[in-house]
Amino acid sequence: MNKKKLLLTASVCLLIFCWTELNLSYANESAEIRNVLELKRQGWEVLEKQSEIESRPGLKPYQSLKREVLVVKYQLRKGAEFLFCLVEYDSQLDTIREACDVSQEKVKKRLAQ
Repeated sequence: MNKKKLLLTASVCLLIFCWTELNLSYANESAEIRNVLELKRQGWEVLEKQSEIESRPGLKPYQSLKREVLVVKYQLRKGAEFLFCLVEYDSQLDTIREACDVSQEKVKKRLAQ
């Protein structure tokens, strides 16, 4: 009987450990997903916002046409922390891409990927 109780206790402990570890990994993943709307909901303040329309070469099969890309740059602050965000709306692809990071260079690299 003692072996059964020990095995049952070990199984329960293992299940609890796996369950809590799984929840921690999901929490870490969601923290990396940053967008301007979510940051504003978390108390970040928009210090600066600049919008411009860039004319870029078209993508196949429309490479002979120009495509318009609306680029919005944000600088946000929460306490002593600062973040930069870029939001791009591509008219040809009809997509919105967004990235935020601690420097403008890192944001540009993330969007270039």
